[in-house]
Amino acid sequence: MATLVVPVGDLLGSPGKERPFSASLPVNLRLGDSVVDGPMEVTGKLVGQLDSVRAEFEVSASADVVCNRCLTNWDMPVSASSKQFFRVDPDEDGYQVEDGTVDIAGPATDELALALPSTPLCRPDCKGLCPTCGTDLNSDPCDGHGEESSSPFASLKDLFDS
Repeated sequence: MATLVVPVGDLLGSPGKERPFSASLPVNLRLGDSVVDGPMEVTGKLVGQLDSVRAEFEVSASADVVCNRCLTNWDMPVSASSKQFFRVDPDEDGYQVEDGTVDIAGPATDELALALPSTPLCRPDCKGLCPTCGTDLNSDPCDGHGEESSSPFASLKDLFDS
């Protein structure tokens, strides 16, 4: 995994003192059919605190996504912003200042992963695919397929029609 290591020794114990940072880092993420494989852009600033450093940043990348209904594939911009604390003595959920530096790459990657859509739609009114023939109902309306009496489940169809 790529790193974005920034020195913060002079920020610890200096409330309000700031240091900007930015980088383009390689990333490879997958959430279902949403994939980011390329650069992520990270920009932000580190702000000194009494016993920690606050990182305020924005992260963005381009994701290759597949519509959950019609299987259309497209590129979609994904972005997130976050504030994270790096402590000298972190709790079990926190990030740590190590040897006077912090690595922003991990939190930035985590935030980008959380911003990926878990069920992307190509558009809000996507009609999806015909469950019988697989036609994309957005571009080619399907006229139906008649009765499916040959299905072993055909006799169960009337159970829920009341």
